[in-house]
Amino acid sequence: MAATLYASVGDLTDVLKGTDGGTGTPAELTPAQLTLALTAASTRVSVYFGAIMDSSVPQAMPPDIFHDLTLDLAVFFAWKTYLKGKSIANDHPAYIAYQNANQILQDARNGKIRLDPAAAGGINAETGTVINRIPNIFTGNDSNTRVGHDGILESDTPLGMWTPRSDDSWAGGQVYQG
Repeated sequence: MAATLYASVGDLTDVLKGTDGGTGTPAELTPAQLTLALTAASTRVSVYFGAIMDSSVPQAMPPDIFHDLTLDLAVFFAWKTYLKGKSIANDHPAYIAYQNANQILQDARNGKIRLDPAAAGGINAETGTVINRIPNIFTGNDSNTRVGHDGILESDTPLGMWTPRSDDSWAGGQVYQG
């Protein structure tokens, strides 16, 4: 099965070329090598997002940021291939973009940000207030439930329900209602 790519080899080549036409950059890599970098980047974006957005249905359309994150990651992976194991400096633009993209993905995984924000005024923007006009006339004794010893709600029978005089004589007589 072919991987879903969130950016094209042409986009990656354009980003890698820079202003000098690509001489001395990973833009000189083969299309197969650039596709490997894109595959690794796209797979990472999908893993952090928790789904593969393959455009097969309207709900599976990738958010726009997938393209940018994929390119930032793929540029780093392309440089890693191009340098053949040599170190990439901490101040290299590809490394900085890689770190930023990873931080965005980590924040998305932790629920701090969304990679697929809704349009303003959309369904996620709605808020509501619960207005309960029923007075507080019911208590826990009215629900036929109780909290068990383990803290889990379980069914219960209200006091006096099973006796003809409703005095809970099975429990030993009248129950103090205090």
